[in-house]
Amino acid sequence: MNWDEVIQLLNQGEGQSVEFDKTIPSYDDIAREYIAFSNCDGGKIIFGIDDKNKHLMGVELAEDTAEKLMSIGREKCIPPVTPHVEILEKGDKKIVVITINEGDEKPYKTDEICYIRDGNISRPAREKEEEEIKSPWAGKDLNKRQKRALSLISEHGMITNREYREAFNVSHKTAHIELTLLVEKKILDSQGAGRNTHYVLPPQ
Repeated sequence: MNWDEVIQLLNQGEGQSVEFDKTIPSYDDIAREYIAFSNCDGGKIIFGIDDKNKHLMGVELAEDTAEKLMSIGREKCIPPVTPHVEILEKGDKKIVVITINEGDEKPYKTDEICYIRDGNISRPAREKEEEEIKSPWAGKDLNKRQKRALSLISEHGMITNREYREAFNVSHKTAHIELTLLVEKKILDSQGAGRNTHYVLPPQ
């Protein structure tokens, strides 16, 4: 990430996918943000900027700060979260930019609490909300494309090799392999033949 992108986020302001902090908060607070972003669409957490006054504050960093920020994802998040930590310098000041991707094994929790992102705040999910974000395909050893495809099939009823390729910008061979694996795992049924082949969820 570069400074131009940071300024764009600053002008955009805190929201569903961006969180600013003037200082580095407690590990518990950081874990809560990791969880909230992982349970939603991912986002960025930036330490060292006062977004209200648009001031560059900077943060004090130790040599192992980046490693400690990464360890929070391993030690305080269940399932573990893998943050991408960047340190940017401007003059004599430094900020930390942490990127959290949407998780594949929802729901994520810290201290047994499931947090979600709600606008510019991270809050505990209500019971119904937690149920809604659970992935029915967790633990099936699927990649993100396959999980997205299953969501598309749930919504539209079926998917073809061509639709898979167009949705995820992959080759015909990759689409075929990944869809076939879903059939082998008995997560999908294959119907039709040749160009008419399409994939559907099996009857319950």
